[in-house]
Amino acid sequence: MGRLVLDEYGKKVPLSDGSVAIGGSEWISGTPNVFGRTFTVDLGMDRAISRVRVVPGGTAQIQPEYFIRGYRLEASTQRQPEKWLLLAEQRANFRPTVDTTFDSTWSIVDELGKPVPRRGRYVKLTLIRQDRSNWVSLGDIEIYGAGYERQGQLTGELGFPGPVNAGRLSWQAGTPAGTQVRVLVRGAGEDQAPIWGATRSSLYPGPEPVRGLEYRLVLETADPVITPAFGELAVDWDPVLVARQVLGSVQPETARKGDETHVVYRVELEIGAEDYGVELLELGMALSVEAIRLNGADLAYNWHADNEQGSTQVSFGRPLRDSGVLEIAGKGLFLKDQTAIPVAVGSRAQEALDGYLNWQNAGESPAGTWTVRGIGLPPGLLSEVEVSPRPFSPFRDERLAFGFVVGNLQQPTEVSLEIFSLGGTKVRRLSQIGGARAYHLEWDGHDQDGRLLAPGLYLYKVRVDAEDNAASRTGTLVVAY
Repeated sequence: MGRLVLDEYGKKVPLSDGSVAIGGSEWISGTPNVFGRTFTVDLGMDRAISRVRVVPGGTAQIQPEYFIRGYRLEASTQRQPEKWLLLAEQRANFRPTVDTTFDSTWSIVDELGKPVPRRGRYVKLTLIRQDRSNWVSLGDIEIYGAGYERQGQLTGELGFPGPVNAGRLSWQAGTPAGTQVRVLVRGAGEDQAPIWGATRSSLYPGPEPVRGLEYRLVLETADPVITPAFGELAVDWDPVLVARQVLGSVQPETARKGDETHVVYRVELEIGAEDYGVELLELGMALSVEAIRLNGADLAYNWHADNEQGSTQVSFGRPLRDSGVLEIAGKGLFLKDQTAIPVAVGSRAQEALDGYLNWQNAGESPAGTWTVRGIGLPPGLLSEVEVSPRPFSPFRDERLAFGFVVGNLQQPTEVSLEIFSLGGTKVRRLSQIGGARAYHLEWDGHDQDGRLLAPGLYLYKVRVDAEDNAASRTGTLVVAY
Protein backbone atom coordinates (compact mmCIF):
# COMPACT_ATOMS: atom_id res chain seq x y z
CA MET A 1 0.00 0.00 0.00
CA GLY A 2 3.02 2.28 0.07
CA ARG A 3 2.46 3.26 3.69
CA LEU A 4 5.12 5.19 5.51
CA VAL A 5 7.94 3.30 7.27
CA LEU A 6 10.16 5.06 9.85
CA ASP A 7 13.28 3.91 11.65
CA GLU A 8 13.98 4.52 15.32
CA TYR A 9 15.21 8.03 14.54
CA GLY A 10 11.94 8.96 12.79
CA LYS A 11 13.64 8.87 9.39
CA LYS A 12 11.72 7.49 6.42
CA VAL A 13 13.16 4.28 4.97
CA PRO A 14 12.22 2.73 1.56
CA LEU A 15 10.66 -0.48 2.86
CA SER A 16 7.09 -0.22 1.54
CA ASP A 17 7.49 0.45 -2.18
CA GLY A 18 7.27 -3.15 -3.36
CA SER A 19 10.82 -3.14 -4.67
CA VAL A 20 14.07 -4.70 -3.35
CA ALA A 21 16.41 -3.03 -5.86
CA ILE A 22 19.94 -2.23 -4.73
CA GLY A 23 20.30 1.33 -3.47
CA GLY A 24 17.15 3.42 -3.50
CA SER A 25 14.72 0.63 -2.60
CA GLU A 26 16.53 -1.11 0.24
CA TRP A 27 17.92 -0.34 3.66
CA ILE A 28 21.55 -1.30 4.35
CA SER A 29 22.88 -1.27 7.90
CA GLY A 30 26.44 -0.35 6.88
CA THR A 31 27.59 -2.09 10.06
CA PRO A 32 27.07 -5.47 11.74
CA ASN A 33 25.97 -3.65 14.91
CA VAL A 34 22.20 -3.82 14.36
CA PHE A 35 20.93 -5.00 17.73
CA GLY A 36 17.88 -2.95 18.75
CA ARG A 37 17.33 -1.27 15.39
CA THR A 38 13.57 -0.71 14.75
CA PHE A 39 11.34 -0.04 11.75
CA THR A 40 7.70 1.01 12.18
CA VAL A 41 4.99 0.81 9.52
CA ASP A 42 1.88 3.02 9.73
CA LEU A 43 -1.10 1.23 8.15
CA GLY A 44 -3.27 4.34 8.35
CA MET A 45 -6.01 2.70 10.44
CA ASP A 46 -6.55 -0.31 12.68
CA ARG A 47 -6.56 -3.54 10.71
CA ALA A 48 -6.78 -7.25 11.45
CA ILE A 49 -3.12 -8.25 11.04
CA SER A 50 -2.57 -11.95 10.39
CA ARG A 51 0.82 -12.21 8.65
CA VAL A 52 4.08 -10.26 8.29
CA ARG A 53 6.73 -10.87 5.62
CA VAL A 54 10.14 -9.18 5.54
CA VAL A 55 11.99 -9.53 2.22
CA PRO A 56 15.81 -9.05 2.03
CA GLY A 57 17.14 -6.23 -0.15
CA GLY A 58 18.94 -6.44 -3.47
CA THR A 59 22.36 -6.45 -1.82
CA ALA A 60 21.43 -9.71 -0.08
CA GLN A 61 21.18 -11.34 -3.51
CA ILE A 62 24.88 -10.67 -3.95
CA GLN A 63 25.78 -11.20 -0.27
CA PRO A 64 23.38 -13.97 0.89
CA GLU A 65 24.59 -13.61 4.51
CA TYR A 66 23.05 -10.13 4.78
CA PHE A 67 19.76 -11.21 6.32
CA ILE A 68 18.06 -10.83 9.70
CA ARG A 69 19.43 -13.19 12.38
CA GLY A 70 16.71 -12.56 14.96
CA TYR A 71 13.56 -10.45 15.02
CA ARG A 72 10.57 -9.35 17.04
CA LEU A 73 7.33 -8.11 15.45
CA GLU A 74 4.83 -6.07 17.47
CA ALA A 75 1.63 -4.10 16.84
CA SER A 76 -0.14 -1.21 18.54
CA THR A 77 -3.55 0.31 18.00
CA GLN A 78 -4.58 3.77 16.91
CA ARG A 79 -6.05 4.44 20.36
CA GLN A 80 -2.99 3.19 22.29
CA PRO A 81 0.02 3.63 19.98
CA GLU A 82 2.44 3.35 22.90
CA LYS A 83 1.22 -0.10 23.97
CA TRP A 84 2.96 -2.76 21.88
CA LEU A 85 1.62 -6.33 21.69
CA LEU A 86 3.64 -9.24 20.37
CA LEU A 87 2.88 -10.59 16.89
CA ALA A 88 5.83 -12.92 16.36
CA GLU A 89 9.37 -13.48 17.60
CA GLN A 90 12.34 -15.55 16.37
CA ARG A 91 15.61 -15.34 18.30
CA ALA A 92 17.57 -17.55 15.90
CA ASN A 93 16.50 -17.03 12.30
CA PHE A 94 18.10 -18.87 9.39
CA ARG A 95 15.73 -17.86 6.58
CA PRO A 96 16.67 -14.92 4.33
CA THR A 97 12.96 -14.07 3.96
CA VAL A 98 11.06 -13.70 7.21
CA ASP A 99 7.49 -14.99 6.85
CA THR A 100 5.46 -15.59 9.98
CA THR A 101 3.24 -18.07 8.13
CA PHE A 102 6.11 -20.41 7.33
CA ASP A 103 8.24 -19.62 10.39
CA SER A 104 5.39 -20.66 12.73
CA THR A 105 6.32 -17.80 15.03
CA TRP A 106 2.89 -16.15 15.34
CA SER A 107 2.16 -15.51 19.01
CA ILE A 108 -1.58 -16.34 19.04
CA VAL A 109 -3.04 -19.30 17.14
CA ASP A 110 -6.36 -21.14 17.24
CA GLU A 111 -6.96 -24.80 18.04
CA LEU A 112 -5.96 -25.72 14.46
CA GLY A 113 -2.71 -23.80 14.72
CA LYS A 114 -3.84 -21.00 12.41
CA PRO A 115 -2.85 -17.42 13.32
CA VAL A 116 -5.46 -15.37 15.14
CA PRO A 117 -5.50 -11.79 13.77
CA ARG A 118 -4.21 -9.04 16.01
CA ARG A 119 -5.70 -5.58 15.79
CA GLY A 120 -3.25 -2.78 15.03
CA ARG A 121 -2.45 0.32 13.05
CA TYR A 122 1.30 0.34 13.70
CA VAL A 123 3.63 -2.64 13.16
CA LYS A 124 7.17 -2.52 14.53
CA LEU A 125 10.08 -4.73 13.43
CA THR A 126 12.94 -4.95 15.95
CA LEU A 127 16.28 -6.65 15.19
CA ILE A 128 17.18 -8.65 18.31
CA ARG A 129 20.29 -10.45 17.11
CA GLN A 130 23.39 -9.49 15.11
CA ASP A 131 26.22 -11.19 13.22
CA ARG A 132 29.65 -9.72 13.99
CA SER A 133 30.75 -10.40 10.40
CA ASN A 134 27.74 -9.37 8.30
CA TRP A 135 25.54 -6.38 7.68
CA VAL A 136 21.77 -6.52 7.22
CA SER A 137 19.94 -5.69 3.97
CA LEU A 138 16.18 -5.13 4.06
CA GLY A 139 14.10 -4.77 0.90
CA ASP A 140 10.43 -4.69 1.89
CA ILE A 141 8.15 -5.10 4.90
CA GLU A 142 4.83 -6.64 3.85
CA ILE A 143 1.88 -6.75 6.24
CA TYR A 144 -1.21 -8.84 5.54
CA GLY A 145 -4.59 -8.61 7.18
CA ALA A 146 -7.96 -10.25 6.70
CA GLY A 147 -10.43 -7.67 5.45
CA TYR A 148 -13.63 -7.12 7.41
CA GLU A 149 -17.05 -5.60 6.89
CA ARG A 150 -17.97 -2.68 9.11
CA GLN A 151 -21.66 -3.47 8.75
CA GLY A 152 -23.68 -6.61 8.09
CA GLN A 153 -27.43 -7.12 7.72
CA LEU A 154 -29.83 -9.98 8.18
CA THR A 155 -33.43 -9.74 7.02
CA GLY A 156 -36.42 -11.96 7.55
CA GLU A 157 -40.13 -12.08 8.32
CA LEU A 158 -42.30 -13.16 11.24
CA GLY A 159 -45.78 -14.34 10.30
CA PHE A 160 -48.97 -14.30 12.39
CA PRO A 161 -52.08 -16.49 11.97
CA GLY A 162 -54.23 -13.43 11.26
CA PRO A 163 -54.46 -9.68 11.91
CA VAL A 164 -52.97 -9.06 15.37
CA ASN A 165 -52.06 -6.25 17.72
CA ALA A 166 -48.25 -6.52 17.85
CA GLY A 167 -46.92 -5.85 21.32
CA ARG A 168 -43.50 -5.82 22.91
CA LEU A 169 -40.42 -6.30 20.77
CA SER A 170 -37.47 -7.72 22.68
CA TRP A 171 -34.10 -8.91 21.50
CA GLN A 172 -30.80 -10.11 22.82
CA ALA A 173 -27.34 -9.42 21.45
CA GLY A 174 -23.74 -9.38 22.55
CA THR A 175 -22.22 -5.97 21.85
CA PRO A 176 -18.58 -5.68 22.95
CA ALA A 177 -17.06 -2.19 23.06
CA GLY A 178 -16.86 -0.71 19.58
CA THR A 179 -19.86 -2.68 18.26
CA GLN A 180 -23.60 -2.17 18.10
CA VAL A 181 -26.75 -3.90 16.93
CA ARG A 182 -29.85 -2.13 15.60
CA VAL A 183 -33.22 -3.74 14.96
CA LEU A 184 -35.56 -2.32 12.33
CA VAL A 185 -39.10 -3.61 11.85
CA ARG A 186 -42.18 -2.81 9.78
CA GLY A 187 -45.46 -4.39 8.83
CA ALA A 188 -44.96 -7.18 6.29
CA GLY A 189 -45.96 -6.30 2.76
CA GLU A 190 -46.12 -2.55 3.43
CA ASP A 191 -43.74 -1.58 0.65
CA GLN A 192 -44.28 2.15 1.07
CA ALA A 193 -44.24 2.10 4.87
CA PRO A 194 -41.21 3.53 6.67
CA ILE A 195 -38.77 1.35 8.51
CA TRP A 196 -39.32 1.61 12.26
CA GLY A 197 -36.56 1.34 14.85
CA ALA A 198 -36.92 -0.74 17.98
CA THR A 199 -35.20 -0.58 21.34
CA ARG A 200 -34.32 -3.72 23.27
CA SER A 201 -37.76 -3.72 24.87
CA SER A 202 -40.39 -1.53 23.24
CA LEU A 203 -43.87 -1.65 21.77
CA TYR A 204 -44.13 -2.10 18.03
CA PRO A 205 -44.49 1.48 16.75
CA GLY A 206 -46.03 0.91 13.31
CA PRO A 207 -49.67 0.91 12.15
CA GLU A 208 -51.79 -2.01 13.35
CA PRO A 209 -53.28 -4.56 13.00
CA VAL A 210 -50.55 -6.46 11.13
CA ARG A 211 -50.41 -9.92 9.59
CA GLY A 212 -46.64 -10.17 9.86
CA LEU A 213 -43.47 -8.22 10.57
CA GLU A 214 -40.44 -7.76 8.37
CA TYR A 215 -37.23 -7.27 10.30
CA ARG A 216 -33.78 -6.04 9.43
CA LEU A 217 -30.93 -6.68 11.85
CA VAL A 218 -28.01 -4.31 11.40
CA LEU A 219 -24.73 -5.37 13.04
CA GLU A 220 -21.86 -2.89 13.08
CA THR A 221 -18.28 -2.84 14.33
CA ALA A 222 -15.44 -0.35 14.36
CA ASP A 223 -12.97 -3.07 15.30
CA PRO A 224 -11.65 -5.58 12.72
CA VAL A 225 -11.26 -8.41 15.23
CA ILE A 226 -14.45 -7.94 17.29
CA THR A 227 -17.98 -8.60 16.13
CA PRO A 228 -21.42 -8.19 17.71
CA ALA A 229 -23.47 -11.36 18.06
CA PHE A 230 -27.23 -11.44 17.63
CA GLY A 231 -29.11 -13.88 19.81
CA GLU A 232 -32.88 -13.60 19.67
CA LEU A 233 -35.78 -11.49 18.44
CA ALA A 234 -39.15 -12.00 20.13
CA VAL A 235 -42.50 -10.31 19.52
CA ASP A 236 -45.53 -10.45 21.83
CA TRP A 237 -48.86 -10.26 20.02
CA ASP A 238 -52.51 -10.40 20.91
CA PRO A 239 -54.96 -12.11 18.52
CA VAL A 240 -57.79 -10.05 20.00
CA LEU A 241 -57.79 -6.50 18.63
CA VAL A 242 -58.81 -3.35 20.42
CA ALA A 243 -60.63 -2.43 17.20
CA ARG A 244 -60.72 -3.95 13.73
CA GLN A 245 -59.58 -0.68 12.18
CA VAL A 246 -58.66 2.78 13.49
CA LEU A 247 -57.90 5.76 11.22
CA GLY A 248 -56.99 9.30 12.30
CA SER A 249 -57.18 12.77 10.75
CA VAL A 250 -57.30 16.38 11.98
CA GLN A 251 -58.96 19.64 10.96
CA PRO A 252 -57.88 22.30 10.21
CA GLU A 253 -54.77 21.20 8.35
CA THR A 254 -52.98 24.53 8.90
CA ALA A 255 -52.33 26.64 11.99
CA ARG A 256 -50.48 29.86 12.66
CA LYS A 257 -47.23 29.18 14.48
CA GLY A 258 -47.26 30.21 18.11
CA ASP A 259 -51.04 30.75 18.28
CA GLU A 260 -53.26 28.38 20.23
CA THR A 261 -55.52 26.78 17.63
CA HIS A 262 -58.89 25.01 17.93
CA VAL A 263 -58.76 21.60 16.25
CA VAL A 264 -61.08 18.66 15.78
CA TYR A 265 -59.42 15.27 15.66
CA ARG A 266 -61.47 12.56 13.87
CA VAL A 267 -60.97 8.90 14.75
CA GLU A 268 -62.75 6.48 12.42
CA LEU A 269 -63.53 3.32 14.39
CA GLU A 270 -64.52 -0.09 13.08
CA ILE A 271 -65.12 -2.36 16.07
CA GLY A 272 -66.11 -6.01 15.78
CA ALA A 273 -68.05 -8.07 18.30
CA GLU A 274 -64.92 -10.07 19.15
CA ASP A 275 -62.74 -6.98 19.77
CA TYR A 276 -61.90 -5.61 23.22
CA GLY A 277 -63.35 -2.20 22.42
CA VAL A 278 -61.79 1.21 22.94
CA GLU A 279 -61.39 2.27 26.55
CA LEU A 280 -58.26 4.38 26.24
CA LEU A 281 -56.98 6.72 23.55
CA GLU A 282 -53.65 8.49 23.09
CA LEU A 283 -52.86 11.38 20.76
CA GLY A 284 -49.27 12.19 19.83
CA MET A 285 -49.53 15.83 20.90
CA ALA A 286 -50.44 17.74 24.04
CA LEU A 287 -53.96 19.13 23.55
CA SER A 288 -56.41 20.87 25.86
CA VAL A 289 -59.50 18.68 25.36
CA GLU A 290 -62.87 20.49 25.37
CA ALA A 291 -65.38 17.87 24.16
CA ILE A 292 -65.53 14.32 22.79
CA ARG A 293 -68.41 12.94 20.72
CA LEU A 294 -69.13 9.55 19.17
CA ASN A 295 -71.41 9.76 16.13
CA GLY A 296 -72.51 13.20 17.35
CA ALA A 297 -73.37 12.14 20.93
CA ASP A 298 -71.37 13.56 23.85
CA LEU A 299 -69.27 11.10 25.83
CA ALA A 300 -68.06 11.11 29.42
CA TYR A 301 -64.28 11.08 29.62
CA ASN A 302 -61.16 12.03 31.57
CA TRP A 303 -58.05 13.42 29.92
CA HIS A 304 -54.47 14.35 30.75
CA ALA A 305 -51.98 16.23 28.57
CA ASP A 306 -48.25 15.64 29.04
CA ASN A 307 -46.31 18.56 27.56
CA GLU A 308 -42.96 16.96 28.30
CA GLN A 309 -43.81 13.76 26.41
CA GLY A 310 -45.94 15.54 23.82
CA SER A 311 -49.04 13.38 24.29
CA THR A 312 -52.66 13.45 25.43
CA GLN A 313 -54.33 10.45 27.06
CA VAL A 314 -58.10 10.03 27.23
CA SER A 315 -60.02 7.41 29.22
CA PHE A 316 -63.70 6.55 28.88
CA GLY A 317 -66.00 5.28 31.59
CA ARG A 318 -66.77 2.13 29.60
CA PRO A 319 -65.29 0.48 26.48
CA LEU A 320 -66.60 1.90 23.21
CA ARG A 321 -68.00 -0.97 21.17
CA ASP A 322 -69.88 0.93 18.46
CA SER A 323 -68.29 1.66 15.12
CA GLY A 324 -68.41 5.22 13.88
CA VAL A 325 -66.58 8.52 14.08
CA LEU A 326 -65.08 9.74 17.34
CA GLU A 327 -64.50 13.51 17.38
CA ILE A 328 -62.12 15.12 19.87
CA ALA A 329 -62.34 18.91 20.06
CA GLY A 330 -59.62 20.89 21.77
CA LYS A 331 -56.87 23.47 21.53
CA GLY A 332 -53.22 22.97 20.66
CA LEU A 333 -50.08 25.03 20.26
CA PHE A 334 -48.29 24.50 16.94
CA LEU A 335 -44.71 25.68 16.67
CA LYS A 336 -43.15 23.67 13.84
CA ASP A 337 -43.49 23.61 10.05
CA GLN A 338 -45.24 20.25 10.32
CA THR A 339 -46.75 18.55 13.36
CA ALA A 340 -47.88 14.93 12.96
CA ILE A 341 -50.51 13.75 15.46
CA PRO A 342 -50.71 9.94 15.41
CA VAL A 343 -53.35 8.17 17.48
CA ALA A 344 -53.44 4.84 19.33
CA VAL A 345 -56.20 3.01 21.23
CA GLY A 346 -56.04 0.71 24.24
CA SER A 347 -58.03 -1.62 26.46
CA ARG A 348 -57.93 -2.18 30.23
CA ALA A 349 -59.16 -5.74 29.70
CA GLN A 350 -56.16 -6.41 27.44
CA GLU A 351 -53.84 -4.82 30.00
CA ALA A 352 -55.21 -7.07 32.75
CA LEU A 353 -54.80 -10.22 30.65
CA ASP A 354 -51.33 -9.50 29.22
CA GLY A 355 -49.82 -7.66 32.16
CA TYR A 356 -49.01 -4.49 30.23
CA LEU A 357 -50.86 -1.96 28.10
CA ASN A 358 -50.42 -2.84 24.43
CA TRP A 359 -51.47 0.25 22.48
CA GLN A 360 -52.91 -0.51 19.05
CA ASN A 361 -51.53 2.09 16.66
CA ALA A 362 -53.89 3.63 14.13
CA GLY A 363 -53.25 4.48 10.52
CA GLU A 364 -53.64 7.84 8.81
CA SER A 365 -57.02 8.28 7.16
CA PRO A 366 -56.80 8.15 3.35
CA ALA A 367 -59.56 10.79 3.28
CA GLY A 368 -57.55 13.32 5.32
CA THR A 369 -54.31 13.85 7.18
CA TRP A 370 -53.14 13.85 10.77
CA THR A 371 -50.40 16.40 10.05
CA VAL A 372 -50.93 20.11 10.76
CA ARG A 373 -48.83 22.51 8.70
CA GLY A 374 -47.52 25.57 10.57
CA ILE A 375 -47.77 28.88 8.70
CA GLY A 376 -46.37 32.31 9.44
CA LEU A 377 -43.14 33.28 11.14
CA PRO A 378 -41.95 31.11 14.02
CA PRO A 379 -42.38 32.61 17.50
CA GLY A 380 -39.41 33.88 19.45
CA LEU A 381 -37.15 31.46 21.27
CA LEU A 382 -38.68 32.18 24.69
CA SER A 383 -42.07 33.70 25.57
CA GLU A 384 -43.02 35.68 28.65
CA VAL A 385 -43.15 33.62 31.86
CA GLU A 386 -46.42 33.19 33.75
CA VAL A 387 -45.92 32.63 37.49
CA SER A 388 -48.78 31.40 39.66
CA PRO A 389 -49.88 31.81 42.42
CA ARG A 390 -48.74 35.22 43.60
CA PRO A 391 -47.77 35.37 46.44
CA PHE A 392 -46.70 31.76 46.93
CA SER A 393 -47.08 29.89 50.22
CA PRO A 394 -45.42 26.43 50.40
CA PHE A 395 -47.88 25.49 53.18
CA ARG A 396 -51.05 26.55 51.35
CA ASP A 397 -50.17 26.16 47.66
CA GLU A 398 -47.49 23.46 47.87
CA ARG A 399 -46.01 24.36 44.47
CA LEU A 400 -45.29 27.47 42.43
CA ALA A 401 -45.89 27.03 38.66
CA PHE A 402 -43.80 28.65 35.91
CA GLY A 403 -45.44 28.47 32.47
CA PHE A 404 -43.81 29.56 29.20
CA VAL A 405 -43.36 28.55 25.57
CA VAL A 406 -40.10 27.71 23.82
CA GLY A 407 -40.34 28.16 20.06
CA ASN A 408 -38.03 28.22 17.03
CA LEU A 409 -35.91 25.42 18.47
CA GLN A 410 -34.59 22.88 15.96
CA GLN A 411 -32.89 20.39 18.30
CA PRO A 412 -33.71 19.30 21.87
CA THR A 413 -31.78 21.40 24.36
CA GLU A 414 -31.72 22.28 28.05
CA VAL A 415 -34.35 24.64 29.42
CA SER A 416 -33.55 25.78 32.97
CA LEU A 417 -35.18 27.66 35.84
CA GLU A 418 -32.94 29.22 38.52
CA ILE A 419 -34.09 30.92 41.72
CA PHE A 420 -31.87 33.44 43.54
CA SER A 421 -31.95 35.40 46.76
CA LEU A 422 -31.90 39.19 46.47
CA GLY A 423 -28.19 39.00 47.23
CA GLY A 424 -27.61 36.94 44.09
CA THR A 425 -27.10 33.54 45.77
CA LYS A 426 -28.54 30.68 43.73
CA VAL A 427 -30.85 28.62 45.93
CA ARG A 428 -32.47 26.22 43.45
CA ARG A 429 -32.12 25.03 39.86
CA LEU A 430 -34.62 23.00 37.82
CA SER A 431 -34.20 21.91 34.20
CA GLN A 432 -35.69 19.85 31.39
CA ILE A 433 -34.38 18.68 28.03
CA GLY A 434 -36.88 19.34 25.29
CA GLY A 435 -37.79 20.94 21.98
CA ALA A 436 -40.20 23.64 20.86
CA ARG A 437 -43.30 23.31 23.07
CA ALA A 438 -45.10 24.67 26.12
CA TYR A 439 -43.25 24.15 29.41
CA HIS A 440 -44.60 23.88 32.94
CA LEU A 441 -41.99 23.82 35.73
CA GLU A 442 -42.95 23.62 39.41
CA TRP A 443 -41.03 24.64 42.52
CA ASP A 444 -41.86 23.50 46.07
CA GLY A 445 -40.27 26.42 47.94
CA HIS A 446 -37.18 24.46 49.06
CA ASP A 447 -33.53 25.10 48.29
CA GLN A 448 -31.07 22.70 46.67
CA ASP A 449 -30.46 20.98 50.03
CA GLY A 450 -34.17 20.48 50.75
CA ARG A 451 -34.51 23.32 53.27
CA LEU A 452 -37.60 25.51 53.20
CA LEU A 453 -36.74 29.07 52.17
CA ALA A 454 -37.52 31.97 54.47
CA PRO A 455 -40.38 34.31 53.52
CA GLY A 456 -39.39 37.19 51.30
CA LEU A 457 -38.71 38.44 47.78
CA TYR A 458 -36.73 36.23 45.39
CA LEU A 459 -35.55 36.44 41.78
CA TYR A 460 -36.04 33.84 39.06
CA LYS A 461 -34.39 33.33 35.68
CA VAL A 462 -35.63 31.07 32.87
CA ARG A 463 -32.98 30.34 30.24
CA VAL A 464 -32.75 28.46 26.92
CA ASP A 465 -29.32 27.73 25.47
CA ALA A 466 -29.63 26.51 21.88
CA GLU A 467 -26.58 25.80 19.72
CA ASP A 468 -26.93 28.98 17.68
CA ASN A 469 -29.26 31.01 19.88
CA ALA A 470 -29.97 31.82 23.52
CA ALA A 471 -32.67 33.65 25.45
CA SER A 472 -33.60 34.32 29.06
CA ARG A 473 -36.41 35.86 31.10
CA THR A 474 -36.12 37.21 34.63
CA GLY A 475 -38.63 38.28 37.24
CA THR A 476 -39.51 38.30 40.92
CA LEU A 477 -41.58 36.09 43.16
CA VAL A 478 -42.78 36.31 46.77
CA VAL A 479 -42.63 33.50 49.31
CA ALA A 480 -45.15 34.06 52.12
CA TYR A 481 -45.97 31.86 55.13
